[in-house]
Amino acid sequence: MRHSLIICLTPLLSLTSLAQAGEYTVEPKPFKIVTTLDAVFLPAHSQAIAIQPEKWTDFIVTQLVPHGTHVKKGDPLIGIDSRQLDQQIAAAEKARKADALTLDQAKHDLAQLEITTPRSLATSARKASEDQESLTWYTQIGHAIEIETSQRSIQSAERRLAYQIEELKQLKKMYGEDNKTEETEEIILTRTRNAVDHARFTLKTTQIEAAHTLKTTIPRKLKSHQRAAEDSRISHASAQKTLPRELAQKRIAVAKAIHDDKETAKNLLQMKADRAMMQITAPADGVIYYGKMKQGKWTPTTAVKSLKVGGKIPAHTTLMTFIPHKTPLVLSAFTEAPNLSALTRGANGSATTELNRYQSFPVSLTHINTYPETDGSFRATLKPNTSASLHVVPGMKATAKIISHAIKDALKIPTEYLTHTDDGTYTVNVKLADGKTTSRKVEIGRSNNDWVVITQGLVKDQVIVE
Repeated sequence: MRHSLIICLTPLLSLTSLAQAGEYTVEPKPFKIVTTLDAVFLPAHSQAIAIQPEKWTDFIVTQLVPHGTHVKKGDPLIGIDSRQLDQQIAAAEKARKADALTLDQAKHDLAQLEITTPRSLATSARKASEDQESLTWYTQIGHAIEIETSQRSIQSAERRLAYQIEELKQLKKMYGEDNKTEETEEIILTRTRNAVDHARFTLKTTQIEAAHTLKTTIPRKLKSHQRAAEDSRISHASAQKTLPRELAQKRIAVAKAIHDDKETAKNLLQMKADRAMMQITAPADGVIYYGKMKQGKWTPTTAVKSLKVGGKIPAHTTLMTFIPHKTPLVLSAFTEAPNLSALTRGANGSATTELNRYQSFPVSLTHINTYPETDGSFRATLKPNTSASLHVVPGMKATAKIISHAIKDALKIPTEYLTHTDDGTYTVNVKLADGKTTSRKVEIGRSNNDWVVITQGLVKDQVIVE
């Protein structure tokens, strides 16, 4: 009989299980959303070590501290070969001294030109005016006077000759009346004859000179006046164009020289600044990591390729990250858009590290970006509360679980009992007292991958079926 009972109960239990399969009784249960984040420990504060040169591009490494080195303030981090830059700086300083003298001379020349240009223009204008006045006077007055003077010189010579001849004639007549010539009289006659001869020669030379003057000298003088007036007019016209142009060119040249001098000085200062920048030292006590720690990520790959003795390091690229001593660590993580509603500032959770996955520590969400990264993810920052026994360091990975939207008594149902209708609403199949089912619209609150919270449409102890 006992065995028969057992045999009868077994089918009964099977029937009960079959009756409950695909059914769920709605009742208040705890609900929460747990978001898992893969995170990495990063310093809350750090300083990028990079070279930001103005001019120099050749940075050859001569020495450098190893990755992870603990350094003191002032310790050298990267040594750079500066010999070529030192040579260029020395050459530039020498060249600038010579350029400074050249510039001073150019400024002096310009100052002189500023004074002499208007004076030269005034002199040129005055000469053109004076030469024109001389030509006008000569053509109107001087030319005729010189012709008349030449002609009158012949007449004067002729009269002097006539006077001398007449005088000789009268002397001969006077001394010849007694048919005797005394010695004194002979002397007077001889002197008078000589005077006649001289007057005759003077007339001859005067006639020759007058002829030359009238034919050659006076026309040449007229042409000279005309040429002088024309030349000075042309010269003044040319000066009016060339002198201001030369002054303008000199001004431009000096302005360019001043600009070039400023650029040379600037380049020299930039080279000296680049030279000083080659002394890369620790800003304080701390530790050195190769690579960049920025925007929640540590990326050492690019820096590692160039950080080697003899290698050429790139400019404007973070080579090392300096982490000050006793800097607190934070956890940086990246999540996808569907998790944003569950991640609110101040949410708490726990995390484990690679050191011991069984030893957890509390964490809290301190920041979540409102904009996506270029890959579509969203950056989250967590504050860890680790114990002293857990020796975490920057770059170490952790897994964090953030708990949010915890509800003590929530009417939650498994997600597979929901039906998504064409109008965008959700329904469930409610089992009635007679065993039949009816579709009922429900309002959904919070949800996770497995459960949804029903805010309207169901009550406690109702049974729903798939």
